[in-house]
Amino acid sequence: MTSRPGMPLSPRQLQALTAAATGAALSEIGRQLGVTREQVSYLLSHAYRRLDVSHLPRDQKRAAAVRIAVRRGIIPNPSKEPTP
Repeated sequence: MTSRPGMPLSPRQLQALTAAATGAALSEIGRQLGVTREQVSYLLSHAYRRLDVSHLPRDQKRAAAVRIAVRRGIIPNPSKEPTP
């Protein structure tokens, strides 16, 4: 899988991480994306490697990946409410 320069995530990994940033469970993310829970896990695992957080303890990977992706402007900040 290749990605555009400056975009470390594939489009599908980006969708999965954006959904994960809301705190949704893997099964819920799978429903949102129309894939299985296992496929979501696979997408996030690859996103974690690309964002260099795969070495962290399991319970810290998602939050670290979201922080990095938000800081790099890859995904929107989930804590900011959209403006009407």
